[in-house]
Amino acid sequence: MPLTKVDSHSVISDSSELSQIENWLSVLTHTYAAHPNEALAKVITYYLTRLIKHDDFTAFANQPCQYFSMLKYWQQQIT
Repeated sequence: MPLTKVDSHSVISDSSELSQIENWLSVLTHTYAAHPNEALAKVITYYLTRLIKHDDFTAFANQPCQYFSMLKYWQQQIT
């Protein structure tokens, strides 16, 4: 299955803002799984981009490539 949700085990360790974004992405991707639509995919893409561009992302992300792969997947869902 493609990367359609954030793993339930956080890959962001300490930054509370990044953790909040990651939790929100989990909610969004679960909602998308039940009710897929392009508008929701755009919101998911927005939050992934926001997370990746966050100043603390490189310091706290254990697996940053996972997020870049997810972003690519979600961008494909809206084209």
